[in-house]
Parts: sequence; structure tokens; C-alpha cells
Amino acid sequence: MVTNKDFDMNNDGEITSNEIDLNTKMLEIELREEKAAAQKRMSWIALISIVFFTAMLFVPIIPESRVNALSDVLGLFYIAMASIVGFYFGATAYMSRK
Repeated sequence: MVTNKDFDMNNDGEITSNEIDLNTKMLEIELREEKAAAQKRMSWIALISIVFFTAMLFVPIIPESRVNALSDVLGLFYIAMASIVGFYFGATAYMSRK
């Protein structure tokens, strides 16, 4: 919960518009950093899952008939995971240019 003490930067008991603006900008920066961290975590999980499921396809425990039956679903899985990773890299490159 946000209190008046959070907005009062110089502890004088009064909240000025400058203090509100500064606090708002700080909150926006924190939210942007949290969003970037979440996107980074998502792309790492997607990349690790691609590697894990590819490795699982080559394990002899899983029969070849099962892999053939799931080939369409696996294709969609790879496209979806690669899209997440590609979007992360694209968004990072775009934001670094700004």
C-alpha cells in the first residue's frame, strides 16, 4: 500500500507535484524492469524446453511410433517456442535502438 510517506521525498510533511512526478517516473522504471525480467525468464524457459524436448526425442525409451504420432504437435511446439525467443531478441534489439 502506498502512503504519503512514500511520496514525501524530502520529509517536510508536504507532497509537491514535483515529488509526485518523480515517484511516478520511478514506478514506471521499476515496472519496465520487472517486465523485461519476466520476458527474459520466459525466453530462457522456452529455449531450455526446446533443448529438453529435442533431447527427449532421441532417448530410446520413447518409441519411434509415438514420435511419429506427435510430429504435428511437436512442430507447433517448436514454432511457438522459437517465436517467444525471437520476439524477446527482437524486442531487446528494438528497445536498445530507442
